[in-house]
Amino acid sequence: MRILLGCSLVWYTLHHTHLHSPLWALISVITVTEPKLHAAWRAFLSRILNTVVGAATGMLVLYMVGPGFGEILFAIMVSILICTHLIKVPGSWRLAPVTVAIVMTTSVLVASRAAGNSTAIDRTEEVLIGSLAALLITLVATVVERYLARLMNQGPRGNFSSEVVED
Repeated sequence: MRILLGCSLVWYTLHHTHLHSPLWALISVITVTEPKLHAAWRAFLSRILNTVVGAATGMLVLYMVGPGFGEILFAIMVSILICTHLIKVPGSWRLAPVTVAIVMTTSVLVASRAAGNSTAIDRTEEVLIGSLAALLITLVATVVERYLARLMNQGPRGNFSSEVVED
């Protein structure tokens, strides 16, 4: 239900604003949504940090070295090293090299260093939007679940015990 709500929220928001494609936001909702708030927070941090590292690494290599297949492989390796040795956020460290590949492949295909800029910015924004939606849905669901659990534990007021009292 949480994934359905989150996907609906980002789809209609992004589709009707025409600012972004909802693809990466939908993927982020699915990736970040967790039943527990703490787990969703960790997934959110991992998704955002790894996406930013991948986009930044891809753009940095594009501007310093230029577009090319060897450059993509180099940037993938650098992003993996950064995520596994420096950042060390548990979870999906593979997102950084995926983002590098997405950002840099655009530039390689059109033979332009600048082509990856919009891809990097759009992907990062869409991932942030989807991840925030997933975190928000998880937070709201957690509050509602706690409220309902409290109501269930109290029971109906004025309910008499099932024991029979003898005169």
